[in-house]
Amino acid sequence: MLTRPLSFLRPLLLLSLLLPTLAWSQGLRFTTLDIGQGDSAVLIAPGGCVALFDGGPTGSGPTIKAYLKSLGVTNIDMAFVSHMHADHMGGIDEVDVGTDAVSIDAVYDHGGTYNSSAYDDYVSHFSGRRNTVRRGQSFSLCGQVTLTVVAANGNGISSTDENTKSVTVKISYGAFDALVGGDLTSTPDVESTILNDVGELELYKVHHHGSRTSSGNALLDVTNPTVSFISVGRDNTYGHPTPECLDRLAAHNSDVWQTEDPAANRLLGHIQLSSSTGDTFVVTQGTRSVSYVSKGGTTGPDTLPPSVPGALVASAISSTEISLSWNASTDNVGVTGYRVYRSTNGGTSTLAGTSTSTGFADLGLTAGVTYAYQVTAVDAAGNESSPASASARTPAPGLTLTSPNGGESWAGGTAHAITWTAQDISNVKLEYTLNNGGTWQVIASSVAASTGSYTWTVPNSASTAARVRATDAFGSASDMSDGTFTLTATASPAKVILNEMLANEPGSNTDGEFVELVNVGGTAIDLSGWTLSDATSVRHTFAAGTMLGAGRSIVVFGGAAGIPSGTPNAVVASTGTLSLNNSSDTVTVKNATKTTIGTYSYTSTLASQDGVSMNRSPDASATGGFVLHTSLSPLSASPGERVDGSAF
Repeated sequence: MLTRPLSFLRPLLLLSLLLPTLAWSQGLRFTTLDIGQGDSAVLIAPGGCVALFDGGPTGSGPTIKAYLKSLGVTNIDMAFVSHMHADHMGGIDEVDVGTDAVSIDAVYDHGGTYNSSAYDDYVSHFSGRRNTVRRGQSFSLCGQVTLTVVAANGNGISSTDENTKSVTVKISYGAFDALVGGDLTSTPDVESTILNDVGELELYKVHHHGSRTSSGNALLDVTNPTVSFISVGRDNTYGHPTPECLDRLAAHNSDVWQTEDPAANRLLGHIQLSSSTGDTFVVTQGTRSVSYVSKGGTTGPDTLPPSVPGALVASAISSTEISLSWNASTDNVGVTGYRVYRSTNGGTSTLAGTSTSTGFADLGLTAGVTYAYQVTAVDAAGNESSPASASARTPAPGLTLTSPNGGESWAGGTAHAITWTAQDISNVKLEYTLNNGGTWQVIASSVAASTGSYTWTVPNSASTAARVRATDAFGSASDMSDGTFTLTATASPAKVILNEMLANEPGSNTDGEFVELVNVGGTAIDLSGWTLSDATSVRHTFAAGTMLGAGRSIVVFGGAAGIPSGTPNAVVASTGTLSLNNSSDTVTVKNATKTTIGTYSYTSTLASQDGVSMNRSPDASATGGFVLHTSLSPLSASPGERVDGSAF
């Protein structure tokens, strides 16, 4: 589990201290951003908590960041990715990177996979922060604005159309209600599955840029939105917004605002909505500004409170999240929502948030703490029920290595299971040492902690001081073998590999070019008569009697002047040069019978940095690919030595 200490605590204390003077601190702000043919919107609660809905197409990041930075926003509490089309999520990872990054605590989407480079970038970037939402799930921004998921993954309607899976969120703030749903469709008719969950709306963020297959009459008849915002590119080739969609919105007397106008080929800009209490709101775009009144109101005198919420259950989902669920309350007029109060250590309960459904996700909690909850129901007159109570304790991340745990004797080259138990940890990094912790080598950089096991092919090295270490991939927990165990080496045939090459020598003295060979086998080998060539010709022939021991290296330099002092087992190219090109070249080693032992063709990607070599990853691995040396250690090169500068 990815833990980010402090960032999740902002909604309750930090924001209230840091953000009281910001422009939106007296009300709610919702902005549909002008990012061309795509979708991205920002919601800011009165207390300064921020939610992002979609990230627009690739390249939208700078626009989104510029808008947020103009308001003083430096962190996004939660981001919802409606679906996996690139025009909605291609730019979201860009928001979270760079010196001007606006950090994102967590992202929420409908789960599953998708075949696109934008999806691959998204999943890779937000590893450990990605969450799957479910219909009915509720979130709170600063305990002031409620976000309820009313659609995800088609709400049971099966379709191969990615648009049907759009995560759709209802936003509630006092009498103000809005709906944001990506490219949700009326054909297939997923829109009709949310009708019982939405009601009348002040703002409808128009689905699918105003396509003809969204914003159906069934949805508009129920929601009757006061205003409708359309995110659209003026040069789009889809005909968005379509006349059919615009006609339906007009028939329901909804005031339409667009980020761009394809008909007039005009950029109109961001559409900004603000509301101080939710009873009224103002929409502004450029010099145009219009005030509106929300539809909400009271149902008349009512003094009867709702019934107590039933069967309240609090469940720890992770070290930072507790999920609450309960049975619906009843009321003579109708329940409008629920209030969730939280306390710790017998202290005073404070409002953690509100919900319009029978569930609530309490985020940003501290690990290893017992939280007590009270949930009440509220009706339109403000009558509040007696509370239902429950408590749950957030687990502290834990990791215990169970094997090898000391005393074992394993033969090199054999496979053995590394096992562990883990609590509230997503991924485990595995390492081993042959010198009782003096140095560590990576076995696997990230293994799903839930598997509890990893099959390790033991290195063919002798040691009586071996240990294995398991670490939370994000650094919160670690454990290693309680005692040392023994590894026995078995002799294996000699195997010579190209391990490290420097084509772009330091400065301009080509004497510094070098090629490092390593014998990764178990026996020594005679290199007499072996040759080393570039793409043009043989550059070095190994002298008679040249032996390369098991596990040892030999380095051929372009000239004697290029050999750093203290470099072990270094020789000078017999032709006086290696002549390795910086743009691209092919290095080949052949034995005395001219049989190719190894060859590698590199490009400028691995030879563009002055003095930085290319090295196998992992180091001294016959199957490892070549990467820049600086990606493996702080050293720019390590001729005759391991990548970390230690001896072979």
